[in-house]
Amino acid sequence: MKKSLLFLSAVSFCLIAGAAQADDKVIVVSSSAEKNVEPNMVSLNVEIWSKASTAKQAQSLNASEFQKVKKSLDSFKVKKEDVQTENYSLNPEYIYDQKTQQNKMVGFRALQTLKVILKKTEDLGSFLDAMVTSATKNESGVNVNSIQWDTDKRQQFEISALGDAVKNGRAKADELAKAANVKIKGVSMLSHGVSHSAPPMPMRGMMKTMAYEMKPMDSTEVMAGQIKIRVDVTAEYEITN
Repeated sequence: MKKSLLFLSAVSFCLIAGAAQADDKVIVVSSSAEKNVEPNMVSLNVEIWSKASTAKQAQSLNASEFQKVKKSLDSFKVKKEDVQTENYSLNPEYIYDQKTQQNKMVGFRALQTLKVILKKTEDLGSFLDAMVTSATKNESGVNVNSIQWDTDKRQQFEISALGDAVKNGRAKADELAKAANVKIKGVSMLSHGVSHSAPPMPMRGMMKTMAYEMKPMDSTEVMAGQIKIRVDVTAEYEITN
């Protein structure tokens, strides 16, 4: 009997809570805010490649090319924590033989990909120039596949933009409430997301072109522009008549 009473009580509570929830009236708004920021750091995707008839030779060439890159990193005082090897591979290379109609191994290719963060953005052009190899043989080299501008004060700008986005959302909610002749009681839910509109700039093949075509007095120039930090907010406001 007691178990039956407890079960009926629980069911009654759930029904009452569900009915109360169904009677809730809310206004839901989406809002955003943006901050235009001058970047003070840049992230580069650096690719060190080499190829040779044997795996050992390909590794040796890659190691030699890496030392040139490391020398440039040291010269521009890039900290160790700002350099990370993201990938390393050593694989055979094949070509398709039309006569035998089979793949034929022609050598090995070694590839190391680095993520480099440069804190002095004004040095980027000179840094790219420093990594250009002067080798005339097409057996090893350095590619910069992309660069991406950023700021180390991103969190501060996000918090600042977040406040603006919430204010914008409240202004929208107030206008909707006024038009609907209702009053806002309070906030029942808030959520947010962050994005920035500075996608990586593709630069594939750039270093090879520079190595063979750049004149001695030429130097690379880059323009940082601004990055946009955007915050999106969704808010739910309780209303009453």
